Amino acid sequence: MRVKNAAGRTIETAIGDKTLKPFAGAKKYSWCSKVTSLTDALKKCGLKNGNTLSFHHQLRNGDNVINMTLAAARDLDVKNIRMAQTAIFNVHEPVIDFIKEGVVNRIEGSINGVVGDFVSKHPLPYPVVLRSHGGRWAAVKTDELHVDIAVIAASAADVRGNCTGIIGESAFGPISYSEIDAMCADHVIVVTDNVVDYPCKFQEIQERYVDYVAEVDRIGDPKNIMSGTTKITEDPMKLQIARDCVELMDAVGIIKEGMIFQSGAGGISLAAMKYLDDRLEEKDIVAATATGGLTKLICDIYKAGRVKNIYYSQVFDEYSVKFIQEDLGLPADIGHYADPTSKGRTIDGLDTVVLGATEVDTNFNVNVNTHSDGRLLHGIGGHQDTSAGSSLCIISCPVFRKANPIVREKVTTITTPGDVVDAIVTNEGTAINPQRKDIIEKVEGKINLVPIEELKNMAYDATGGPEELDLGEEIVGMTKWMDGTVLDIIKRVKE
Repeated sequence: MRVKNAAGRTIETAIGDKTLKPFAGAKKYSWCSKVTSLTDALKKCGLKNGNTLSFHHQLRNGDNVINMTLAAARDLDVKNIRMAQTAIFNVHEPVIDFIKEGVVNRIEGSINGVVGDFVSKHPLPYPVVLRSHGGRWAAVKTDELHVDIAVIAASAADVRGNCTGIIGESAFGPISYSEIDAMCADHVIVVTDNVVDYPCKFQEIQERYVDYVAEVDRIGDPKNIMSGTTKITEDPMKLQIARDCVELMDAVGIIKEGMIFQSGAGGISLAAMKYLDDRLEEKDIVAATATGGLTKLICDIYKAGRVKNIYYSQVFDEYSVKFIQEDLGLPADIGHYADPTSKGRTIDGLDTVVLGATEVDTNFNVNVNTHSDGRLLHGIGGHQDTSAGSSLCIISCPVFRKANPIVREKVTTITTPGDVVDAIVTNEGTAINPQRKDIIEKVEGKINLVPIEELKNMAYDATGGPEELDLGEEIVGMTKWMDGTVLDIIKRVKE
């Protein structure tokens, strides 16, 4: 069939087995400013009962955005929100009231501190779902976790929605967690206290994904977003554990030209990185890449020429924020860092990582989510991702803390399964996973090897063993492995 289209041309509407639509006319595409208030943005995005709202945690304990968003939802009389944050902290204590009021009834994301303590004793209608950084990215990407409205905090944004966390008074580093939310959510709201000229200088999130820019007075408290330089532990016992971590790396043969290591922000992890830097200098070796979180220590190692590249996915201190403003380096969003469904991640080929634990057990399982009393106080972070991606996963912890055995028969909650844990370095020696016979052969006679059962016995002798844990039958939460499968169940703590 031949028809005349809006341009005055006669065309065929069927060519081969294809049916074609005739041109119907053109128009100019114009844009207008996306800047509005947070409440109006939520209304325009169609916020309704039962919606899923996502947030990132890079404002840390200085965050204002989650609380103000939920307050706006309450003012709009919206109920039963599912929170899909990457993490929440003590600053988010008002979430407890939002739960009591019915504004929030589900949480799929890390809950630290007071909110986790509350939920441990007052289960939500559906268990809290805890995922690793990479696991959460994959869940959003595959629509296992569908986001209706992504609420993305930014320290600077232009009127079209291009935004960043690198510049501005409330700078926190690149918005590394929310790119997948921006790409997959039905609607996207950027929340900022700093509207800048178009185009925004740095752009972790681009205008093509953004519906509205909500301008607020303060997205967060800079003092609590970046609380100075992260400090190396001064505890002699922890310093010795850190030294032993590096001795293990050396004995295995990992400290070599072109090595790739994970940098962390915990006290022992930072100390281990400092001792690793010393060893690199002693051996006159240049590492290829440091991955993970960026700290002043890693910046200093980079500036000293002891590592060629810093492949960072978040920033932990004010010094590092200023550093990347001048030398952006190689930022990697969390998907590039750890998405298990991708074809390549920065943690693939990771030679070694030093991680912490609240508990470890004789099967090398690790708990970082709950304390030994069952209270849900911590998230997973990149623990699973880097454990599985590294050639040598080192868990650093004391044999016991106060009267609580850390090395025990069974952990309270499995966060990371023993299959991907290679070594546990303690103040009483190092246990190597029996599955890693290759490591045992390399290090035997070079370091203080102690069977994991002996470390457990030391812990029990010193403390009298773990207290009997009397938990209820109600399910509070679950840990998921990064492929979305359920790893463990967390039960209610009795008040």
